[in-house]
Amino acid sequence: MRFALGIESENYPAYLEALPEGFSLENFFVSLIRDENLTSIQFDHHIEEGFDWEIITLEVADFNALFGGRRRIGPFEIMIVEQEGEFSFSETIDIQKATIAIPGVNLMDLSKATFTVNFQTPQITDTNGLQTAAGLSTWSIPIVEVFQGGSTAFLWADYVLEPYEGVFVPWEMFFPYVMIGFLSLGAISIFTVIFVNTVIKREKKPTLKFK
Repeated sequence: MRFALGIESENYPAYLEALPEGFSLENFFVSLIRDENLTSIQFDHHIEEGFDWEIITLEVADFNALFGGRRRIGPFEIMIVEQEGEFSFSETIDIQKATIAIPGVNLMDLSKATFTVNFQTPQITDTNGLQTAAGLSTWSIPIVEVFQGGSTAFLWADYVLEPYEGVFVPWEMFFPYVMIGFLSLGAISIFTVIFVNTVIKREKKPTLKFK
């Protein structure tokens, strides 16, 4: 599981200056470090395409054991439910229900800040995120909507532990081809109707009738 906070580089120094001590992204995950189901936690910071990214990557031995019950981490509430071999992952981001408060958050310029969550499993069967691979779902949430607008972000994905078989085609790539196919079929149908009503009927010889 990968969490990433991206802030436009020109606003990043002001963001760090305004952020109170102890409110960095990595501090939210301190409670997980000693959990035996967490095999690895990595913190990273890099600059890419004009954004400063703070990234936390979790490697988990047993997601169901780590998040089997509702687990709150700062403004994040994560839960995984298992039912007959199928799993449902959900994450709620709600700053109003969190036990933290960030002084001066409404004074920060977060208009260009984005929080990204990547959730990777052997096979995702359904999700409200962007599924770019058979086992990968991604969500990008504008920080200003959650931290300043008071909105609640709800992320979910259903998955199984069996690897995906075959060639996975993301719906975002498949959908345009479906639309092109429908439009092409419609164009062919219209052309056929015009052809029948004009050319064929015009070439048909009149029939002579005798009384």
